[in-house]
Amino acid sequence: MGEEQFTDAVVLTAPERLPSKRIGQYSVIGQAMKLVSVITRHKALKSKLEDKGIEFGGRVLLMGSIGTDFEAFIHYLAQEIPLKVARLRTREMLSKTESSRQMLRTAFEIAKRNSPSILWIDRLEFIAPMQSPQAALLAEEMQDVSWDAHEVIVVATTSNPNRIDPWLLTVFDRTFTSLGTTLDDRTRVFEEILSDRDDIDPALVAELTEGWSFSDVRHLAVSLFMVEESSEDQVTREQIEEIISRSGVLPIGQTSLLESLTHQIEGGESPEFGRVEEMYPDDFLDQLYLMAVGDNFHRTQEIIETLNQGAPLSSKDLDFLTRYPFLMGGTADDRLTRLLKAKKSSDRLRRIMGR
Repeated sequence: MGEEQFTDAVVLTAPERLPSKRIGQYSVIGQAMKLVSVITRHKALKSKLEDKGIEFGGRVLLMGSIGTDFEAFIHYLAQEIPLKVARLRTREMLSKTESSRQMLRTAFEIAKRNSPSILWIDRLEFIAPMQSPQAALLAEEMQDVSWDAHEVIVVATTSNPNRIDPWLLTVFDRTFTSLGTTLDDRTRVFEEILSDRDDIDPALVAELTEGWSFSDVRHLAVSLFMVEESSEDQVTREQIEEIISRSGVLPIGQTSLLESLTHQIEGGESPEFGRVEEMYPDDFLDQLYLMAVGDNFHRTQEIIETLNQGAPLSSKDLDFLTRYPFLMGGTADDRLTRLLKAKKSSDRLRRIMGR
């Protein structure tokens, strides 16, 4: 964004200074479209709202998993209406705690003076944590500003709503949630960034990155763009999987992956995996192995071989292990023994069922 610092509290950006082209998360843009339609309809309903003594506050909370493209919401809203963007400077707020409350007041005042505008409060959980003076002040300031009276839209974003003061949450008129990327989100990003790469199928890469956050998808798309183009007509699925595993781009937005990586980096077995044999009796573990083998024997075998060799786990391996964490438990011999036993049982069941 082309930005202008406006005191320590806010960075102010005029809509014409926003980038004319931006690759954004389409599902988040779709949420912004809904709000634009509400604001547009507000013009026709304003007098009726006044007659009934009610208002459209225009206070919006965006909740999403780590890596969600919240800025796509702001960008679309600002250009479509149009609106100036007054972004609260979170870093300054946190570094100047003694003046943080005054900075909050200043931010709201700047948004009102430069209306029509959006006041963007990013990472709300840091600005207004549980039972903090800032949370109480922010709730009061938000209640004193509205689209009806001041032509200000307040948009707050968070990936940790459980850390926000519950009373503050009741002030928002609208709440939009994003629980990760959709297939359409990922396909659009790969199509846009890889538009000149005839050797890579964007739809295939989008399928292979299910569960990835938008930021991780965008990082991977840039990585693929920089890979030397294949002399073949089209890179195969297996080759794409290999390229992704060697790219150095991981789905960091996945909490389960972060936890798994943390356990590996710190060394030793995690409590959950280390106690697997204490938690489950042998016959239950056999049933769990049978479930994994029935789902995908070859993939289960590959994972066990990787674990037994102590080789690095790819992001695809970690994704599989989040579904079948019990594979991490036991010794190398135990894993192979249970795998072979489960394979025999699975083959026998298939014969019985005529499959």
